[in-house]
Amino acid sequence: MIISGLLLGCTRLTKEESGPNSLQRRKVEEYFVSSGVVRYFLPEIPYWANFSESANCRREESIKYLDLKMVRGSLSLSYEEAIQLQLMLNNMIFELKAEKHIGHIPFKEEEALFFKASDRIQAGIRSFRIPKFKRINLIWIDPFLEKTEGLRTLMAKNSISLGHPVFVSLCLTRSGLDSWMKTNKFANKNIRMLSYEMLSPYNLNGELKTKYHIFVDEIFGKNKKTFFYGPKNRPVPQVFEGNFKIIRY
Repeated sequence: MIISGLLLGCTRLTKEESGPNSLQRRKVEEYFVSSGVVRYFLPEIPYWANFSESANCRREESIKYLDLKMVRGSLSLSYEEAIQLQLMLNNMIFELKAEKHIGHIPFKEEEALFFKASDRIQAGIRSFRIPKFKRINLIWIDPFLEKTEGLRTLMAKNSISLGHPVFVSLCLTRSGLDSWMKTNKFANKNIRMLSYEMLSPYNLNGELKTKYHIFVDEIFGKNKKTFFYGPKNRPVPQVFEGNFKIIRY
């Protein structure tokens, strides 16, 4: 009788673990002999800690952050190449999850995607394409995710047409930002997207610091004139670093 109860309890636990909101266990066969790619991945941030204080939002998606010091040292990548690798890898992971309707992918497939993304980056392929315009208009959209009226007013200003607009979000992934733009009719306007997959806790020297960074000059090029547009009632997030002019509206 006791044994039957234990077996029934185990059966129920297995069913509960398979639920959409459960902590799903890796299958034994997923623990394969890795070629060492796993050392490039930082530990995944838990849901409760996955938020942006400056943007006042909780992120719904967890991403793979790379150990930029190790990645750059092993693969001889610049900061721009390494952060583009992080972006491309996460894009591939999200696409595969959506295609297979799954919550996580096996380690072996993550490793294969890493190699695929690395090959593309070293071949000069980018997920985030740098605008050719000499002027870049970085437009922080997080304060307007719920109500877009202020953003629409800004986009109608003449100064926006003087440079290439780039929507920047510390809350949304690239796929999330793409969906938001389509829903709010900002798609098909040649607006580039800089999402939070391009954040990193590493600085340009490969040192692990106490905050996230986006190094604007390294991403867009030091020959660009960059303008950051932010609302008057919100401080500019400290994650943005580089030589750019702040415009309040």
